[in-house]
Amino acid sequence: MKNRKPQIIKNQKEFFNENAAYKKPILSSSFFLDYANKEREEGFRWLGDSKIILDYGCGTGTTIEAFSKVNAVEPYTFVGVDIAEMAIKKVKLNFPDDTFFHIKDNQIPLLSNDSVDGAYLLHVLHHSNEHQEIFKVIHEKLKKGGKFLINDLSSNNPFVKLSRSIFLFLPSFVKRKFADDLVTDGGIPDKYKVNSDEVISTLREVGFKVEEIGYGHLFLFLFGWVDRFIPLSNFRLIRLIYSALGRFEQKLLKYSFFQKYAEVFYIKCKK
Repeated sequence: MKNRKPQIIKNQKEFFNENAAYKKPILSSSFFLDYANKEREEGFRWLGDSKIILDYGCGTGTTIEAFSKVNAVEPYTFVGVDIAEMAIKKVKLNFPDDTFFHIKDNQIPLLSNDSVDGAYLLHVLHHSNEHQEIFKVIHEKLKKGGKFLINDLSSNNPFVKLSRSIFLFLPSFVKRKFADDLVTDGGIPDKYKVNSDEVISTLREVGFKVEEIGYGHLFLFLFGWVDRFIPLSNFRLIRLIYSALGRFEQKLLKYSFFQKYAEVFYIKCKK
């Protein structure tokens, strides 16, 4: 696929198998790296008292590494599952002491029911359609009282929608600046619409008790895109301005109108 024209890849499994072979660079700005991951890391702290954790959609293991950095004191056992065979091969090399399964049809037949203390699903929903099936499987595998964290992208942020629509037409030097993201040979995976209210309703239908719902990222990430080309966040005064904008953004996100247009949402629930 090296000569493939830039496109939106409809086959999710195909994209993530190819993406697993790419070595991703790290964002140059620690400010925006922290900003992009703050909801995820807060959720990881909430899961910190779990000992055996299911990573549904584990990829090559970057989320496991991130979890271990947030919860560095306690030892954890991870069970990771993914639809991409190449990702599973790579994550087994990266984390030989944990257990990983390549799965089909959202099922995990080799993992016993009521066997994990916690689970997380990070940015998986906008790459899948069978949300209820996934939630049912995770509910089955969790012990009673087990924690489940979801962190995903909504479909309503106007800046994200605009950027996605024009990304494929941008010059190569611009696309290369986003090589740390889900970009492979100029191609990006298809993104399905996700409505947080529908997700919450489906979780409750399956049997989860929703404990907390939150939202993040309205407009500050736009400065992060600019920062890839002109690293203004290297200057202390600019970081102070960005931090002030971040606090303003958080105030706006207390209101339902702005929550509707947030880039990300998270849900904490229990079995």
